[in-house]
Amino acid sequence: MATEKNIRDELLQQNGIATGTPSTIAEEILTRDAARVRRLKRVTAASWIVFLICLIAAGCIEAIVRPPQDYFAPVAIIGVQAVLLIAVSLTIALYVRERTLTMRQIQARLSGIEEQLRRLSEKE
Repeated sequence: MATEKNIRDELLQQNGIATGTPSTIAEEILTRDAARVRRLKRVTAASWIVFLICLIAAGCIEAIVRPPQDYFAPVAIIGVQAVLLIAVSLTIALYVRERTLTMRQIQARLSGIEEQLRRLSEKE
């Protein structure tokens, strides 16, 4: 039967994290999560920019195209709503990912403090 340490190492390797000391593993996870947050920030900002461009374009199309081709206005509105939905979803995902990263950073710091306190108590 596999030990707990072996199972932990196997799971970490499956996630692409090299085994090592707990502090290096935590640092690697935090670095990876910080990179994900940076990428998600860029994608979220881009989605809001695309939304604004689509909103302006739809307004211009509706102002230019009138009764003869009135069918295009609802399509533009639906498109803008879809882009807005994507932008809002990405914003919520970014918020959740940032909160998760912050909690993991706090957890890693507390773990470091706990280890320092343990070493101090062993010296005495």
